[in-house]
Amino acid sequence: MLFQKEYSFRGSHADKVNKLTSQFDDNGISKIFNRNIDVYILAPLIGFLYGRTANLDKSGSNTTKIFPEQLIKDDSILKYNYRLLMLLDEKNEQDFEKRVDKAFRNYGDESEETLADEQSYNQYVLGGVEVLYEKLIEGATTPEDYMTKLYDFMEQFNERYNETITDEKILDLCALARS
Repeated sequence: MLFQKEYSFRGSHADKVNKLTSQFDDNGISKIFNRNIDVYILAPLIGFLYGRTANLDKSGSNTTKIFPEQLIKDDSILKYNYRLLMLLDEKNEQDFEKRVDKAFRNYGDESEETLADEQSYNQYVLGGVEVLYEKLIEGATTPEDYMTKLYDFMEQFNERYNETITDEKILDLCALARS
C-alpha cells in the first residue's frame, strides 16, 4: 500500500531533493525544505498544478530515502494529497464518478488500475521535484539568490492560482461535488 513502505528518490531526482533540503547559507540554518518528506508532501501538488510529470530516473546510483515511520506519521496528509489528485486529474480519467472511486473506494487495493494510479501519482511527485528545483534552486549561488527565487516563486504561484479563482468558482465547484 502506498505510504506504508520506504520511498526512494533516485538518480537526478535524488540529487534535486538533496539540494532542496540542503543548507544554503554560511550560518547553517537556512533551508528551503527541512526534510525529504516535506518535498514529498508538496511535490505532487506542484507537479499537478504545473502539468509536469516525470518518469523514475534509474540512471546513477544516487538515492535519498523517506523512511516508513515518516510516511506513516504524515499518512493523513499524504492520503489527502493522493485523493485530491485522483479527484482533480481529468487528464487520466474524464468520468467524475470513476475519479471518486479512484480516490476513495479503490484506494489501497492491489488492482492493476490502482497500481497505475499510484504510478501516475508518483510521476506527479517527480515532476513536482523538477519544478521545485528549477524554480527554487537552479542558478542560485548566494543566499540572496535563494531568497529571491523563493519570493519570485511564491509571487508567481499566487498570481497563477490565487488571484484567478473567485468565490463564485469555489461555490460552483462545491455545488458540483454535492450533486
